[in-house]
This record gives sequence, structure tokens and C-alpha cells, in this order.
Amino acid sequence: MSIKIITADISHAAIIGTIGKKSFRKSFEHLFKNKEELLEYLENTYCPVKLAKSLRHEDNIYLLAFIDGEPAGFAKIKKYSLNEHIDSVSQMELQKIYVLGEHQGKGIGSALLTEVKKIAKEGSPDYLWLDTHISNDKAIGFYEKNGFRKMGKYYFTIGSQTFEYHIMGLPVALAVGSAC
Repeated sequence: MSIKIITADISHAAIIGTIGKKSFRKSFEHLFKNKEELLEYLENTYCPVKLAKSLRHEDNIYLLAFIDGEPAGFAKIKKYSLNEHIDSVSQMELQKIYVLGEHQGKGIGSALLTEVKKIAKEGSPDYLWLDTHISNDKAIGFYEKNGFRKMGKYYFTIGSQTFEYHIMGLPVALAVGSAC
């Protein structure tokens, strides 16, 4: 089993869209009272045209993970994104790490996060931050194991529902060993 991670470009928009839809649905469908709102959100958020625009944006970095040549997951980083719960004006956001269900537990999430931490270290923000749904114990445990800590809460509305998220942060100086 070999994991390869590349920096994605606009030619990968459809692949990222497919991974995003499948992963989000698997993780969060049970939280939606109105399935139509979920489907509308997925179609809007993971539309290849919208993703291609996001891939072109200079502040965004998408990493695409392959396992044995097959697309398996992706990460999205926003280089300059501030969160009020983090006491620093130098921040980078990890907006997403999604791994397809059939590839979870194979080290893909860890490999993506390692690459994200390297990019953060090169970009020199004080903090790398993310948000994760408060009921996503698997993700919370994964991030805590990798040095992130809860720093606040965030609320996001999709359709008629509002969801609660933890804001988690990691000082970049701790992200990938020391510089010495």
C-alpha cells in the first residue's frame, strides 16, 4: 500500500467534489432533519465549477491523497484566515481533511495532516486552526492526538439547521518539531 500526496489543481475539481460529497454525507447525514437541505448543500459546496474557482484562489491550497493510485482523500488549507478564538493575527486555517470511508484507518488522514503541518511551518503563521463538529469524536481525538486543543466554539447554519463546532488550534512552532 502506497500513499502519494500531491498539490491539486483545477483538473482535480471533480475528484475533490466526489470525495467531499461522499465523506461529508457519511460523517454528517445523520445530523440533518431535512435531507433536501443536505443534498442542496452538497451540490452547492462540491460543485466542480465552484471547486475550480476555489482551486485557482491564491490563498487556498488543496492536497489530494492517493492510495495505490486511487483517489482517497483531500485537505484544504486557507493561508490567511483569522479566527476570533485564537489570540494571534498570524493564522492559517485547515478547512478540511476528508478521507473516503473505505480508506479510513490506512494512515491517509495522518499523511495529509503531516503535509499540512509542513506547509504551515513554511508559511510561518503562529497558529494552524480548524473547526470540527462537536459530535465528531473520531476527528476530535485525531486532532488532539496531533497536538490541537479546543479553543472555542463556532456555529454554522445549513438551511434551517444550526450546527455547533469546536475551534481547535495548534501553535505552528509545535507542528513539525523544532527549527533547531
